[in-house]
Amino acid sequence: MRELFFYDAMCAAGMPLHGGNVAATPEALLAEMDYYGIDRALVRHVNLDAAGAVLSNRVLADFLRSDSSGRLRGVWCILPEQCDELPGPDEFFRDMKQNRIGAITLSPFAHRWIPCRETIGKIMDAAAERHIPVLLDAFTGKWNELYNFVRMFPRNITFAMDRSKHGPDRLLRPLLENFENFHYVISCHWVPEGIRDLAERYGAHRLLYGSDYPFFSHGSMMLPLKQSALPEADIARIAGGNLNQLLEEAQL
Repeated sequence: MRELFFYDAMCAAGMPLHGGNVAATPEALLAEMDYYGIDRALVRHVNLDAAGAVLSNRVLADFLRSDSSGRLRGVWCILPEQCDELPGPDEFFRDMKQNRIGAITLSPFAHRWIPCRETIGKIMDAAAERHIPVLLDAFTGKWNELYNFVRMFPRNITFAMDRSKHGPDRLLRPLLENFENFHYVISCHWVPEGIRDLAERYGAHRLLYGSDYPFFSHGSMMLPLKQSALPEADIARIAGGNLNQLLEEAQL
């Protein structure tokens, strides 16, 4: 198989508040990526939950400004609109473009708010119109909440993953079947045949490579993907082509 282009869809970095083995600088993150052969990464700040959206967004922007490689894109966190902690959608998305931010995420359970249309409907609708991806890593393991959220915002391009030791197929497949804009990050889908079956059933364009660094290494899912027995073109799409296309299509 020819050399693959890998774009990591689920990666966190930055100086951790409570220590830990995390890349604190762009140089350290890029060195980790280079060791495993990761070309690019979509990065959220490791302190997002603890530091809050406003501060972590600002620190992530500083982090990216110190990266001269152009290989890193950021993920900013949104908040309920009623408290005026963040600017309105037009200004927020304009700031995203200026700071090399490619996607948004949310952390309602850590930041103490309810993820619903009443709290973030305006920015979610604006993100849907602009095809801006929404990472749902905060919903990992919270399947009832994930179902409710995707049901409320079916027009949004969403990414989700799973960290459980057991296969999530009974929980995951109904989302892939019923919501065409829902995508699955294969960060813990260890069984190669399972990756192939998902791709054949729902389309390779619905799957994204992601490491979930620093919880796992950047290379943890490379071998299962390469050994999935999918056509080379499908493996290439999952490895990096899908994410690259989605980020290019976002209208920031």
